[in-house]
Amino acid sequence: MVGLGISCNNPSMKHQTVVENASRSAPPLDALPVFLAVARVQSFSAAAATLDLDRSRVSRIISALEERLAIPLFTRSTRHVRLTPEGLELMERIAPAMLTLEGAFERLHQLADTATGSVTLTASPDLARILVAPHLPGFRRAHPNVRVELIATDSVLDLTAEGIDLALRLGRPGRVSGVAKKLTTLPAAFFAAPSYLERRGLPRGLSDLAHHETLWPRPPRDTAAFGAGAAPLASVTADFGTLAAIARAGGGVALLPTFMTQDDLASGHLVRLFDAPGGPTPLYLVSRPERPRPPRVAALAGHLVSALTQRG
Repeated sequence: MVGLGISCNNPSMKHQTVVENASRSAPPLDALPVFLAVARVQSFSAAAATLDLDRSRVSRIISALEERLAIPLFTRSTRHVRLTPEGLELMERIAPAMLTLEGAFERLHQLADTATGSVTLTASPDLARILVAPHLPGFRRAHPNVRVELIATDSVLDLTAEGIDLALRLGRPGRVSGVAKKLTTLPAAFFAAPSYLERRGLPRGLSDLAHHETLWPRPPRDTAAFGAGAAPLASVTADFGTLAAIARAGGGVALLPTFMTQDDLASGHLVRLFDAPGGPTPLYLVSRPERPRPPRVAALAGHLVSALTQRG
């Protein structure tokens, strides 16, 4: 009969046998906490009360576990429940692991109740420097257990792919998936240095820019749409700070967000000429579409919403 080809020498049959034996011997993990509860108090009724289950339900779970293991774990009488030697060995082996798991879940509950850990925020260098940085000390005083990682870049990063929690974006939320909240609107205007205006004259409107060197944010806007005709683009960059520096040095008329020009206006390094057409630019706070939001992320998002919405 051995030669019929159904012995364990057949690799596929051997694998199937191992899988079937494993499925028969492996206990359901959700039965183990019930087993430990009964083992600790040595009473089905007391364990049922601790677990908030019916006594009959606890008894059925233990019976099913014993049947699955093919080993009695308890000896039962009308008055007593006692661990068998095999049940005692099982308790001693799994109790430390269950305590570790319980500790891990307790830690997660603590994290869910308090803001702690690291939160990552991305913003353009100008937004990071001028709008975000002044509010971080106050956030840290309120949430000392949260570390903020600020990624200052002009690139529109994919929050999910890059593992980033929040993003501040000016103009549009971005093409990547996320939840965008409009915080406020930020006006923009044209600025130039006094030295440039002395050399090239004072433009009084958009049409005058056709006769001036312009400093433009990237991507370059169609100057014709601004009514400026063929205004020469002297410099184009995504960094408004660089545009401001060029304008400060007398390099042309710069289109800049007004939030970053207060110091230059106060010092006289720049002169405000006229507002940009199209109205103020919206500022968005973008987050990953995950719910519930981790407390560390919710804390920073709430802080930024409170601080930056007031600017409007």
